Amino acid sequence: MYGKDYLKSKLMLKRRRVEIRYDYYDMKNVAPYMSKMLPSEYAWLAHSLGWCAKAVDSLANRLTVDGFRNDNFGMEEIFKQNNADVLYDSAILSALISSCSFIYVFMKDGYPALEVIDGSRATGIIDDTCNLLTEGYAILEEDDKHNPLLEAYFEPGRTTYFPKDEEPYVITNNCLYPLLVPVINRPD
Repeated sequence: MYGKDYLKSKLMLKRRRVEIRYDYYDMKNVAPYMSKMLPSEYAWLAHSLGWCAKAVDSLANRLTVDGFRNDNFGMEEIFKQNNADVLYDSAILSALISSCSFIYVFMKDGYPALEVIDGSRATGIIDDTCNLLTEGYAILEEDDKHNPLLEAYFEPGRTTYFPKDEEPYVITNNCLYPLLVPVINRPD
């Protein structure tokens, strides 16, 4: 186990790069002129083509989750209760942009709730055998200046929450893996 501090520093190292990718996707970051790809007479179009967003959206539209086979654990019902259409699309789009997104699993009103967290707000150590995390860290809430208000450290069987200016608290579970599930773009 690496621990919360290690994962937090790992996230801070990668966070800016993920934010740059989102800027490109949102067409807020000016791309340099690529003379070998575009003829010079089209240089004025280079920044307004939106090719990053077009490429990501085209891939995301092709990837769909149709459901679960042999659904012994009622996963289909859990996903439907958590707005599966938006959940899948958000997780896939975020994974395509930031290379990895995460689905945070928690209890809300006595029922499993799922939330997509992008790669700029979560990280973890992946078990190469099953592509699940052995431990993870996420920023669950932040203020308008991106300062964490609620952080969480995920371990098998427990999640420790760290609210800003309050005492940490632990919620236990019966899972063999942390309740932060990676959605990985190109895991191979």
